[in-house]
Amino acid sequence: MSTTNANTVYGGDEINAIILDIGSLNTRIGYAGDDFPKIITASSYGQLSDGTRIFGESIDVLRQKGTEVKRIVENSLIVDWEAAFEMFSYYFKQLKIVEKDQPILITEPIWSTNEYRTRLIEQVYKRYEFPGLYLVKVPSCISFQQGRPNCLVVDLGHDSISVSPVVDGICLIKSSVRTPYSGKFLNNIVKDFLQGKKKTSSNGEGEEEENRLVIEPSILIKNKEPTKYPQEKAVFELKKLGEDVIVTDSFRLYEEDKIWHEFKETMLEVPTQEMKKKSSLGKGRGAGAGAGGGGGGGRDCSDDDSDSPLFSKRTFELPTGQSITLGQERFLMAETIFDPLLYKFNQSELQPPACNGEIPGIEHNTISEYRPVKRIRRSEDEENDVVNKKEIVRGLTQLITHVISIIDIDLRAGLANNIIVTGGSSLIVQLTERLYHELSQLNPGLKIRLHATGNSMERINQSWIGASVLASLGTFHQMWVSQREYEMEGSERILNQRFR
Repeated sequence: MSTTNANTVYGGDEINAIILDIGSLNTRIGYAGDDFPKIITASSYGQLSDGTRIFGESIDVLRQKGTEVKRIVENSLIVDWEAAFEMFSYYFKQLKIVEKDQPILITEPIWSTNEYRTRLIEQVYKRYEFPGLYLVKVPSCISFQQGRPNCLVVDLGHDSISVSPVVDGICLIKSSVRTPYSGKFLNNIVKDFLQGKKKTSSNGEGEEEENRLVIEPSILIKNKEPTKYPQEKAVFELKKLGEDVIVTDSFRLYEEDKIWHEFKETMLEVPTQEMKKKSSLGKGRGAGAGAGGGGGGGRDCSDDDSDSPLFSKRTFELPTGQSITLGQERFLMAETIFDPLLYKFNQSELQPPACNGEIPGIEHNTISEYRPVKRIRRSEDEENDVVNKKEIVRGLTQLITHVISIIDIDLRAGLANNIIVTGGSSLIVQLTERLYHELSQLNPGLKIRLHATGNSMERINQSWIGASVLASLGTFHQMWVSQREYEMEGSERILNQRFR
């Protein structure tokens, strides 16, 4: 717990700061100035029967009495503080970090509250001896990584999609939006689809039997034989576990999530506009769906166009050896990023609540556009629209268009020309191409330009890399806040004036 003034210590250009990027799926730790983080670990932990916590790849081990797997971070915010700081300390020790000699920069989402930020800062000062600390918003980091101080950051993360305007490196929080229709949402669609796949066939003796996809985590499989679904049954053998080896429900779910995640990364592809026009994909909720309209019942992954040459087919092999070949279905799943109500869940608990993008606790800007004189007085329909605005479900394109419409008119052209697409879910095939075409159609008066790095590892770690760039700047040394300064100035002033 250092009381040294950070400004007097770091006057040089070389600052070997620690970068801590806390994400919903993974947490990244490394040194400022490096191209990539040294540590990339799951933002979850395993808890043994005696209360011991384990992290990283140690979770993926079958143990006596079982392992309960719990999340540390949700929506990029810490939900289990004790486990979080135990994990940070575990990896700081691995990196042999000398706390007294290195400040720490921590990334945070735009929706973090002052109460959360205060707790995070005070816990860091209490548990460690870092001479300086700085909190920076994730969109600001991404803008620095791209060298674009004025931009619109579209971050397709695990738990949520966020769209944030950045002006002169500072996030416009009141104009930022967030929805849950991103990576985890797609994983849930994959889970719902695969767990519901089954087909009844004849066994040749006048009896019917059911061929179904068998889902088992790879860690439980001893051996398997390649089979094709639905023509053949799964042929595999499970490992023989000891009497006291327990596979808990949370451990199984954690391992199964890897199957949904891999399926999403390898199978999903966003349909082009031509595919939508020539198939039933364009007949989901109607025109209002892609435009962010609310309501609609959605649909399941039907086989209406399963044999259409429009939809190329891919095959995915499950850990049990079963392979499933899909065409239209894999495009429909990806289409839900643009039309979240398109897919009809069989398991209702997997479907997130309707969300129009407004972030709880933040006073959002409203649309201020020219209206003809005859519409100055609100009609009953307009009043109902205001009342029911929270029921609107916005897809990705409409979410971005909504943000462009509520920011200052003088900023729109510049931000529309500097839209940065980032996050792991943005790597879905054809997503950026489709997004460009839809934004251009919905905003004909603006020149739309998307910036998405072609290196997948760089895009996934873009916020950490941006923080690394920021903390390594020679002019950044004056930004560090020591514990002494924090206590003297007070949390309110530091949060509102220094950590913007």
